[in-house]
Amino acid sequence: MSELRPGDITDDMIQAMETAKRLGLQKDLRVLSANIRADAEGRYDGAEPGLWTVT
Repeated sequence: MSELRPGDITDDMIQAMETAKRLGLQKDLRVLSANIRADAEGRYDGAEPGLWTVT
């Protein structure tokens, strides 16, 4: 198998790579925010969902 040379990488390939990275990061952020929300709601049993209490 031959190696890629700098001229072999097209703008479409670069754009596809950047799109894949962006989508992956968006998914990671959604999972992280869901985990934070679940942890916060679990700590304050008497609180309404989505309501944050400062102590």
